[in-house]
Amino acid sequence: MTEAVQSEPMPVPVRAARFIMTLDVAFGLVGIGIMIIVGAVAFSPAYVLLFLYAASTTALMGWLISRWPSRRKAVRWGAVALELVLGGGGLIVKAVDGDLGWTALVGLLIPLAVVVLLLTPAAARWFDR
Repeated sequence: MTEAVQSEPMPVPVRAARFIMTLDVAFGLVGIGIMIIVGAVAFSPAYVLLFLYAASTTALMGWLISRWPSRRKAVRWGAVALELVLGGGGLIVKAVDGDLGWTALVGLLIPLAVVVLLLTPAAARWFDR
């Protein structure tokens, strides 16, 4: 007979990071839907680039979440890199719009939280197996 193998449960920081990223994907999909509606009215090349950025980062984050149970190091570091790109991209968009104030820092909190959660020792142990 086959025996059930107990695996290490997902630690709280990893679970929290996955939950935050799942919410981010959900809100990203809502944002993409709104962008499609607005894009039908106000079409421009800059808008297309912004739409492609939003769609590609949302799709990549969804793919990373789907690969989460594999516990591979590449998934962890990919999520850290993606969140750094999202935080930096948000700052760049705010700077281009000329709205670089405290709201830009608030928008940086979610990617920063995921990066901090994934860089904890518990997350490192879980992803290293």
